[in-house]
Amino acid sequence: MRQPAVSPTGAAASCLRFVVIIALLAFTALSLVAQEQPIPVELSFLNKVGKPYRITYEPWTEMQMPTGNYGSGGIGKMVHGKHWQFPVIVSGAMTSDAVWALIKPAFLANGWTTVHEWSAGGFLLFLHFQKDGVEAWAQTDPLGPERAEVDIVEVAPIPFTFTLKRPAAIPEPVNATAGDFPWLGPLPGWQFRSSVVDTDPFRVPITGAAEAELVAPSSIIKTYRQPPDGMSNSLFHAAYRDALLQAGWTILYDRQDVSFTAHFTQNGRNLWATLYKGEFNEIRVADAGAANKDLGSSLKTNCHVPIYGVLFDFNKSTLQAASDPALQQVLEMLNKNPGQKIEVQGHTDNVGGDAYNQTLSEARAKSIATWLTQHGIAGNRLAAKGFGKTRPIADNATDTGRAKNRRVEIADPNCVAQAK
Repeated sequence: MRQPAVSPTGAAASCLRFVVIIALLAFTALSLVAQEQPIPVELSFLNKVGKPYRITYEPWTEMQMPTGNYGSGGIGKMVHGKHWQFPVIVSGAMTSDAVWALIKPAFLANGWTTVHEWSAGGFLLFLHFQKDGVEAWAQTDPLGPERAEVDIVEVAPIPFTFTLKRPAAIPEPVNATAGDFPWLGPLPGWQFRSSVVDTDPFRVPITGAAEAELVAPSSIIKTYRQPPDGMSNSLFHAAYRDALLQAGWTILYDRQDVSFTAHFTQNGRNLWATLYKGEFNEIRVADAGAANKDLGSSLKTNCHVPIYGVLFDFNKSTLQAASDPALQQVLEMLNKNPGQKIEVQGHTDNVGGDAYNQTLSEARAKSIATWLTQHGIAGNRLAAKGFGKTRPIADNATDTGRAKNRRVEIADPNCVAQAK
């Protein structure tokens, strides 16, 4: 006897319905993930010309447009805002000329104007759009058969407000093991991770020099995690650049949008900082003013003391402007102690010959003595002497050791070191 077909009922039916629902949800989720970031309204006409795909989007960027060598010769423009980049499939256009014959007229018919067009070595069109409160810049070029590349920045301000407090004349307390710096805080969304004292010297690069120069004996490093949605390098760069300059910092070195070296010299302060964007974002600060504090008492106790933050041009005795805060502290010490006489002493590392280093160290010591006389110190209170590489205080086999040995000291010629 033939058995009747069995229909899923009860628990079995519920289980089957659950599996089907999960499969549908999974399919829907995958469909949503596969959906591409929509292109901006001012480029919507491209959907009629072809098919934009593989769209990448940055909520904010700052970039040179056109990119590469095309942006030279006064044609390029630094633009900032929302950024889209994507290819467009132009079906049936089997040559670059055929792609161009469809893409270029489409832009010009939809409110875009030509800023510049290149044809040598391949087509490239630099375009501008301004309508209904929207301003955008774009570049487009054919990528061969049936494809064109589009790069667009829709002008927009930085998507958050970020300012820095100007360091005050009276140094603010800084917690070396927790919290933010009082005048150099994190960008919105950064999460505090750690704060430590780095006892290695703080060094800064000098133009033309192979090795960085020491400007402070130590620093404090505070690290932060990125916000969950990340942050573009250009947003990091623009936000800190503008805030640093507005707060009175001087940006000395700016490398590839992910690193700054900055110097603050107002209000009698002498602060050095580096900011770095990486796996963990880092803010490192060295207070050279604090390192040079109490020069008079240190000189009385030790008979000679190093002066942190004195910088010279590479292989020269020319003082850099960044040295002024450190030299001002020497000047203040001499003005407070009118009977004090000092010997300015120059020292080098062991790179180069004896005669060269001796001459360079003497010239650098004399440059500092000259600076002091130009700022009102009588010449009979000053002597300048170079020691070349004869008095190292660290191992010349390392970069750090050589940086320590390339130094300027002031000494009291009449001093007898006090017993400790």
